[in-house]
Amino acid sequence: MNNVIMMGTLEGDAEVIYTSPDGNKSLYKFLLKVPKPYKSKDGTNPPEDLVNIKVWSTQLTDEYILHDQAYVGIEGRINSYAGKDYKNVVNDIIANKVIYLA
Repeated sequence: MNNVIMMGTLEGDAEVIYTSPDGNKSLYKFLLKVPKPYKSKDGTNPPEDLVNIKVWSTQLTDEYILHDQAYVGIEGRINSYAGKDYKNVVNDIIANKVIYLA
């Protein structure tokens, strides 16, 4: 089963990378900044993880909700792809749901 649930803040505004020919659907891409649940040995917080998120949407309001520093919940699946040599593997989250939390 390939299922991912995470929460975090958007790093920058969402970018429309594709719009369907009829204009009804848009593919958004953004970075989700997810804090790590632990502290480093010196007591400081380690840098957050940055996760690539892609989501299809048919709602015009998503463009305004997916702004810099918006706190959202994501439910989706992991999509991985690599070059022929498998040395560079890229992982994206393809979101089924994006919920605006604050």
